[in-house]
Amino acid sequence: MSNSRIYTIRKSATLDPGKIMLPLLFVNKQFGYSVETIFRKIHSAPEVHLGTDVTFPNTIEEYFWIHEGQQGKEPWIALGLLNNGIYFLFSAYMISPTGSFFKNGHMNLWASTRFSDLIQFAMDSTIYSLYLENTS
Repeated sequence: MSNSRIYTIRKSATLDPGKIMLPLLFVNKQFGYSVETIFRKIHSAPEVHLGTDVTFPNTIEEYFWIHEGQQGKEPWIALGLLNNGIYFLFSAYMISPTGSFFKNGHMNLWASTRFSDLIQFAMDSTIYSLYLENTS
């Protein structure tokens, strides 16, 4: 795969928000995954403020792509737009195939006012390949 990436918004033909709900249910300070602890800064992107825990994931306006994960095997991934015009990439995975996200997982949230920042800086080559395979 070359280093050039497609920066236009691509979308899945079918989207089922239920496939990303399991990890999103744990995005809450009481479960150890506050927005502040999972937010990853994109250093070249404009400063983004997501507010308190009540903003994400409650302010998701549109999903562009959702990848359903498997405990201990594959990450859950969601790419989309928040209702304030900020694009987001969310990923979550469980280390062990049993249990829940309590002390058994990891989450990341990247956000930018520029969609291209997520493609270029937040997606590793594996996530980018999955994105291309499942969107058009």
